[in-house]
Amino acid sequence: MIEKLKQRTIRIEGSDENPDITEAAAALLRDVRGVLRVRIAAPGKLVVSYNVRRITLQVIEALLNEFGYRMRTSLFSRITRGMCYYLEDIECNTERHDQADCTREAFINRYLERPHGCQDHRPEYLRRYL
Repeated sequence: MIEKLKQRTIRIEGSDENPDITEAAAALLRDVRGVLRVRIAAPGKLVVSYNVRRITLQVIEALLNEFGYRMRTSLFSRITRGMCYYLEDIECNTERHDQADCTREAFINRYLERPHGCQDHRPEYLRRYL
């Protein structure tokens, strides 16, 4: 299968209030199959290199949205994003690939990393009375 590599810039909103948002989003994307490299260019700005045959920008941004990260919604960003979606859709239609498998794997990896069990942060003696 011929690899089609792309490099796109993803701009995340809300990184001014919390600078850790960009690092957390980068850590999430590094575990996704098809994403080759994630680099933080500036606060709120990720440069993502990925294989279009395995995953598209639309799936990457949908994954980020699902985990609570919001993309920048300026007119220029929406036009650029729409153009990228269209071009990648055309490129992917020549050969089919399984995006659902990539998305499922990302959710499984994220679930395995999260702490499980009692999430109540109150001390034990307060839990008995409330």
